[in-house]
Amino acid sequence: MMQRTKIVGEDSREAMAKVMRECGEDAVILSTRKVPGGVEIIAGHEPKRSMFSSLGLGKSFNMDMEEDEEETEIVEISQPAEAPKAASNAGKTFQQVLAESGRAADLLRPSAFQFRPAPEEPKPEPAKVSAEAEKAKSEQVQSSRLDSIENSIREIRSMLGSEMMMSGLKSAGASPALISVFLAQSGALASVDPDRRFAKFLADRMVHKAPPQLTGGPRVVLTLGPSGSGKTTLLAQMAARARMASPDEKLTFVNADASRFGAAEQLRAYGRILDVPVIDVEHPSELAKLTKNSGQRLSLFIDMPSQPHENSVLLDILERHRDELPQMISVGAIASNLSTDAIDHILTRYPNLDALALTKLDEAPLSLSTFSLLSLRGPGIAYLASTSHLVKGLMEPDSEMLESVIHASLVGSDAEQLN
Repeated sequence: MMQRTKIVGEDSREAMAKVMRECGEDAVILSTRKVPGGVEIIAGHEPKRSMFSSLGLGKSFNMDMEEDEEETEIVEISQPAEAPKAASNAGKTFQQVLAESGRAADLLRPSAFQFRPAPEEPKPEPAKVSAEAEKAKSEQVQSSRLDSIENSIREIRSMLGSEMMMSGLKSAGASPALISVFLAQSGALASVDPDRRFAKFLADRMVHKAPPQLTGGPRVVLTLGPSGSGKTTLLAQMAARARMASPDEKLTFVNADASRFGAAEQLRAYGRILDVPVIDVEHPSELAKLTKNSGQRLSLFIDMPSQPHENSVLLDILERHRDELPQMISVGAIASNLSTDAIDHILTRYPNLDALALTKLDEAPLSLSTFSLLSLRGPGIAYLASTSHLVKGLMEPDSEMLESVIHASLVGSDAEQLN
């Protein structure tokens, strides 16, 4: 009696291969159809003989073994409903169906793949190390360890030498990571004198590369800063430098800070000493008229107001008449006793300063926070006002002089004082 078996594969090729494998080459294809998941083929073939029956074992034993076998996709079909669909393939052998499908050559072609044994790896011969080579290797390792220890000692010494800088940076609110980056970028750790190297790094960043020229023709020189910053004295010191460099130039003091009576009297005293006339300006329109009529004939040294509102009004007037004026130079007075927040406020209020002057250096040393801020912001330090002396009190520092001021201020020593 012919046995029917249903085979399901992902495609016709896989299904045909299963039919040949499960039912043999003499199987008859009864029907084919597409089903969810692939192609279904119903094949007819002779009943398979179990090896247990050939050995004469009982049916119950054979059934027990069949239950233990792994489940396959072979399912016996006893329903007659599939018979009409299989009429076209009835009586055809498996070989005929393969030939008609045109896939017989692909399915029956033997595979050319063969497993090849992995090549045996040659066993390494035991290394032959001479006593001399072993000794040299040991000495090399020992020398490397000594070099590492020496480098660590040098680094520790450098860190100890820069204790002052690290303490100052910590007091300024810098994090340890920022301190490390700052010291490394400044090259302080690689220097014999890290404090001096650090001061030079700040000085190179702070010094004004091209200080403004106070002589050589008419100028409009402004001093800006809060009350008590020394801007009136700074203005007189710059006028004294201009008078010494060019005695024939015509200079005039302009007191634009009418709300401060003490500043006006101080400026008149400086005018008598330097033989420079003083003009008081009480209204912004007066400054506009003065700069327009006298700006091309003489140099005006203007002491600007300390009040922010009054100062802004006058600065706007000067900006509107800039084309009618000679070269205008604005200098900000940064007193040593000002806080970092106050200095930052000044630099923010006056973003177009041409130069900065460090004033009142004889009263208090500047902090590391101030040096750090000035190295990051501002147009640069063009003047140092160590005392109120008109001639000796004002200097144009170079990088080396500024380095000495910073170093003396940071180490807290009075050994280096400006005269």
